[in-house]
Amino acid sequence: MKNAIRIGTGLLILCLTDTGFAQNALYFTNGNRIAGAQLVELTDEKIKFAVKRGETMVNYSYRRENVLMAFNQDGHFLVTSDLNADPTQAQQQFRSFLMAQPRPIQTDLLVKAVPLTVIPATISYESDEVVNYQLPGGGAGSISKADLVGIVYRNGRHQILRDPGEAAPLLATVRQQLATGTGSVPDPTPQPAPAPAVAPVAAAVIAPAPIAPAVTESAPAPVAPAAVAPVPVTPAPQPMIAQTSLTSTPTTTPAPVAVDKPKLTDEEYQTYRTKALRKVDEFASYLNVITDKKLTGDEKDKAIEQAAKLFMPSATIEVTSASRPGSRRYPIRDYLTRLKLLPYSSAKVEWSEIQYIRELTQAADGNYYGTITGQQTFTGYGQGDNVLYSDVTQKNVRVKLQSYQKLIDGQGQVNWEVLLGNIGVANN
Repeated sequence: MKNAIRIGTGLLILCLTDTGFAQNALYFTNGNRIAGAQLVELTDEKIKFAVKRGETMVNYSYRRENVLMAFNQDGHFLVTSDLNADPTQAQQQFRSFLMAQPRPIQTDLLVKAVPLTVIPATISYESDEVVNYQLPGGGAGSISKADLVGIVYRNGRHQILRDPGEAAPLLATVRQQLATGTGSVPDPTPQPAPAPAVAPVAAAVIAPAPIAPAVTESAPAPVAPAAVAPVPVTPAPQPMIAQTSLTSTPTTTPAPVAVDKPKLTDEEYQTYRTKALRKVDEFASYLNVITDKKLTGDEKDKAIEQAAKLFMPSATIEVTSASRPGSRRYPIRDYLTRLKLLPYSSAKVEWSEIQYIRELTQAADGNYYGTITGQQTFTGYGQGDNVLYSDVTQKNVRVKLQSYQKLIDGQGQVNWEVLLGNIGVANN
């Protein structure tokens, strides 16, 4: 049976059949990932999908802003924030994703974070830390997974290696390169290279054959023929005029690419690097206020408010328990409220060995991202300070440093804000 699609105003409905539908992996702003989902419907406000539970298809509905992106089994992806504001255009994007044909790409695609680059290659070895690869034109390379945004494998499988909230806009930026497997984002510096290729034409008009090889061998500029023989120096201005007019075109080409993004000075970098460490320490101090049974509810609520302000709005925290397998993720505010209501007479939360495992690095969106790790020790006490529960967990905290304009004396000044992101469990 063919897949049936109906398009209405502000609405796209996909009628599911038992066979023939690609399954999707969905990524959410709270850090969750659902594999094996089937996208069903897109409205102006919501994305609806179905997941098979046993023999039954269970339908789910999420607000669009809570869904980051979807990947299908062929490696095609859809970033929700990239959907057009016009409902008709958004429906077309949604339908194109659902009906996308398998990608005609025979290489693995590695997405490097800084600079944002797509590397077409064949992976020869992969571990949790590193990827070794062979390049299509010969040669080999190796890259740490810490430097990658993600990998789209030639069989359509994918792997996201950054926080999905960080990865989604970066993947959207290189969508065309990933769709065609054509490689890296164009670098402005090689753009003027085609200009010397025109020089032999100008030289052929001005002088006989002996001059043409001289220009061909010295690709950088017409200055080289002057070094070979002094006679052609007089007509040299003509090729130079031709080159000047030609290079004027590539000079304007990189302008839209090289977006003027504010950068930190070395001194500013160290200042904000330290500030991010202090923010993690500050978060840890609020945890002890929230779990202190001697304090009033108002004091704890105030600490929850202050702690939540340290984070990005969509940030989550991953929680594990020695008495329960697996892990769970909660929005920061929900986690802090749960912490406040723990049924212990008292509790103590300590963070130690707080340090960077991934330094702050500027990404394509102009923001700086890094990862700070720390060892969290939680202890819950009963009556008489008897230890009822204790665990030690290594936590990784994503850090974002974003710029904003502040108006001072009528002039815009660039300032930076440190925000904490998702907190994940490294190991127990």
